[in-house]
Amino acid sequence: MELNIYDTAFTRLGVIDKISSFIWTRRYWSAGSFKLLVPVTEPHLSLLLKSRLIMKQGDNELGEIRYMCIKRDSKGAEEIEVQGRFLSGWLGKRLVLEQVITTDTTPAILQRLVGENVINPTDPKRVIPDLYLTDVSAVTRDQISYTSEYMATVLAACEAAAKASKLGFRIATDIRQKKHYFEVYDGKDLTANNGIRRQSNFAPEFNNVLGQEYTNSIENLRTTAYAGGEETEDAPRRVVEVGEPAEGLERHEVFVDASDIPQTYMDNLGIEVTIPDSDYDEMLMQRGESELSNYTETMSFVSKIDPHSGLIYKQDYDIGDRVTCLNRNWGVRIDARITEIAETYQTKDQSLDITFGVSLPTLLETIKQIRR
Repeated sequence: MELNIYDTAFTRLGVIDKISSFIWTRRYWSAGSFKLLVPVTEPHLSLLLKSRLIMKQGDNELGEIRYMCIKRDSKGAEEIEVQGRFLSGWLGKRLVLEQVITTDTTPAILQRLVGENVINPTDPKRVIPDLYLTDVSAVTRDQISYTSEYMATVLAACEAAAKASKLGFRIATDIRQKKHYFEVYDGKDLTANNGIRRQSNFAPEFNNVLGQEYTNSIENLRTTAYAGGEETEDAPRRVVEVGEPAEGLERHEVFVDASDIPQTYMDNLGIEVTIPDSDYDEMLMQRGESELSNYTETMSFVSKIDPHSGLIYKQDYDIGDRVTCLNRNWGVRIDARITEIAETYQTKDQSLDITFGVSLPTLLETIKQIRR
């Protein structure tokens, strides 16, 4: 395993090849992260500095160093620990200053969020250099009525929109061209019943799974959302209901505060626009459905995959693909999307920890939901 180190001007500064441990975690609809442990040496101390960029040999995704710690244990061994996020984390550096109010496809909405606030903002100081959009015509989705959350980060807005439409996004890098590209992509259907010959099935009996953990929880479940629009003195607050037609004990309700969606606003030409009630209700419903997607029943297989089995990583399956996971002894089978892949590299070992489906929310994600 070799890691190339670059500065933000795409200058290659050196190579890290003496690695104690390296965990490279890719995520489908949010920014990935990494953690690197190396022995203390003069080259490592000079290369592993904050804001430096890390790229695996032969890859096209980079990570930015955001944390560095030097430590010495009781036996005198010294080690450098660095952590960071993939470059899509850069989108968290910008806010959506002007709300996006539109009816469009999710890929086009994601491009607009990034284009207006990161690539071609009105204020040139907000530009993140060397970042470009890619063609999304091949990524098909129906049009939706969309309003961005008031003053959300571009990253948070992209995560919410992408997750609601089951799309992935990332920033890929072409080192030779010295360009970064914001990409929107859709995983492939590789499930057992997809009607085509190419499939990817993960199960102990196929000798491609070293360990499994199955989780099914309704702790975070909400079936019905009431989305409330802006509050004014002139009219009662509009509230719409979205979700499943559940009743009795099967019904779990949540309120979505959508007061940041204005019914009357000024357009780019300075003309006051009032959205008709029916269209405004549609926008509230879309926000409610988007938020409700964060409160689903969670069902996931977290599996440690044998990287040397018959299924080859990045050829037979990759982040975002839908595959079949089963364990006959447990009586469990799910067709699920690969939402996270943690690649772990140690001295003479490599392992893959893959999350199929949606894992239980972390404490931080739960806090974010409460704040929303």
